[in-house]
Amino acid sequence: MYYFGPDAPSAVHRPPAIRIIPSMARGGRTRWAFLLNGSSLAGDCPDRISKALEQVMRTEGWGVKRMDVHSARIRPCFACGACAFRRPGECAVVDDGRDIPRLMAQSQLFAFVTGIRFGGYPSAAKRALERTLPVVHPSFTRYQGEMHHRLRYPRRPFMLFVGWQPEEDSEARALYHRLAERNATNYQTNHRALVVEGEPDQDELKHKLAALVCSVEASG
Repeated sequence: MYYFGPDAPSAVHRPPAIRIIPSMARGGRTRWAFLLNGSSLAGDCPDRISKALEQVMRTEGWGVKRMDVHSARIRPCFACGACAFRRPGECAVVDDGRDIPRLMAQSQLFAFVTGIRFGGYPSAAKRALERTLPVVHPSFTRYQGEMHHRLRYPRRPFMLFVGWQPEEDSEARALYHRLAERNATNYQTNHRALVVEGEPDQDELKHKLAALVCSVEASG
């Protein structure tokens, strides 16, 4: 089963952690997408979904920079504040996770694929997402009537969230969509989300993912 959200129609790293495939868009310019594959194990269902999404994005003319959380060396964010004041925009932790905010800031599209645990992200995927903190400025602003941190860089990539769970769970599905919405609000950008349940048929999965990627262009 597939469920769209309510609004739907490489710094320091080990080379294997990031896979970069350039793809030329119409007019000869490359549009870059950063795919953060939050799968827990190589070959699991979120990993297969990530690879299918990468293929769809390349077909649609996106250059893809992919990081696989299961093979990358990503330590937790220590909330030390170094990226806010001492080394603005740069994480003090030297590992593969240091690349995450840079790749996010350089891309027009940020895709995050994970399993779903109790409506949220598995621990390793959550740890990787929290390493995006350096793109956030320590001062505050108002966004959609709420107080949020300012963003450090002018580019705000469109966000795609794809979650997978082994069986239907409407409560977890609703929580995941709400979490994706709030994450996108924190980064003051538009988003789309898709929940995949059960073992997906590959042809149908690619069709759903293509619709998801095409919705990025449709949103402007």
